[in-house]
Amino acid sequence: MTASTTVGIVFPGDSDARGTWSGTPAGIASGLAELGLEVRRIDARLPRAVDAVTFNAVALARTRPHESGARRAIRHGRTVARISPTVAVVRGSALAGRLRRAGPVDAIVQIGTGYSVPAGPPVVTFEDLTIPQAVELDYPGWESLSRRAIVARMARQRRAYERATACCLSTSWAADSVVRDYGIARHKVHSVGLGRNYDPVPAPRGWNIPRLLFVGLDWEGKNGPGVLRAFARLRDEHPGARLEVVGGHPSLDAPGVTGHGVLRMDRPDHTAQLERLFQTCTCFVMPSHREASAIAYIEAMTAGLPVIGSAAGGSADLIGDGGQVVDPTDDEALLAAMRRYADAETAMRVGAAARDRSALFTWRAVAERLLRALELPEFDADGLAPFLQPAGVH
Repeated sequence: MTASTTVGIVFPGDSDARGTWSGTPAGIASGLAELGLEVRRIDARLPRAVDAVTFNAVALARTRPHESGARRAIRHGRTVARISPTVAVVRGSALAGRLRRAGPVDAIVQIGTGYSVPAGPPVVTFEDLTIPQAVELDYPGWESLSRRAIVARMARQRRAYERATACCLSTSWAADSVVRDYGIARHKVHSVGLGRNYDPVPAPRGWNIPRLLFVGLDWEGKNGPGVLRAFARLRDEHPGARLEVVGGHPSLDAPGVTGHGVLRMDRPDHTAQLERLFQTCTCFVMPSHREASAIAYIEAMTAGLPVIGSAAGGSADLIGDGGQVVDPTDDEALLAAMRRYADAETAMRVGAAARDRSALFTWRAVAERLLRALELPEFDADGLAPFLQPAGVH
């Protein structure tokens, strides 16, 4: 691309915020900038006050008493509001004006498809799963929408795919849904991977004693209880084994298990602590009950750790030969994977493969693939040759 090429990033939120949508909008923006493009960030929401009133009204209407208390009920109401058709319509209605005020752009990256981008420059969509997949995997909030509301949201998503020049998804699992569930032509649908937000530095480590690392804010959703069950059995066979747990876990009191709580990346002391764990552990394990595509897997691979991930979603494309995925409901399969990487030689070999594979997953690489999908003159469309591969057992 030339230095004069301008790309607009459209997202219903602050695309500069590293904490928004796992840092994906900010990551894509940084990748485009690294390629030398001028990036214009365009918020698809209405003015803050109007957007807040609409969002909060829908959230309040969807808030129901919850056995876990008022805070859980309010959080659920806000989750439903984020995906409701009403909020989607309102948030898309001001976009045309915002695009005009942003000035001319050569292309647009539309992050998410809950809103429509007006006709104009070529558009590439980007997301990690489709609505049918979110419903199938029981992602929070979707169970509270009526069938009519889900159909309305699917119709909006279909229009976004049909209008786009290219549709990009983080994995082939999600890309297949765009073709299968929406009838979009295969040639305009691409899997482009994800980038990483954190680069742990690989370091020499001892592999003889298994030391597993779990990182996840959502203890139940990321299958923390299943990891504890499998680890307890692994420790019967490897008495020195350790399990390091980071995230929103409950109080932990089990042999070999250490809880570290939530470690924030904006705190140097927390970052240093997480870095030490990445440099001393021998395997990363997070077999989530639902996981479209976890950036955490990529970051663990960057540290040189073999990864035990979830088969519920598309993460197999990311992990490749750097580990394996397991059915999160199958404790025996999870234990078998832990046993495999408790072997020092296997863990070291697969960890090295994971480190090599992590080079595919930078935000610059994702940005380049998005541009190639658009077939802009400055980029060679042949660069869209498949680069992802399924995970297996190694």
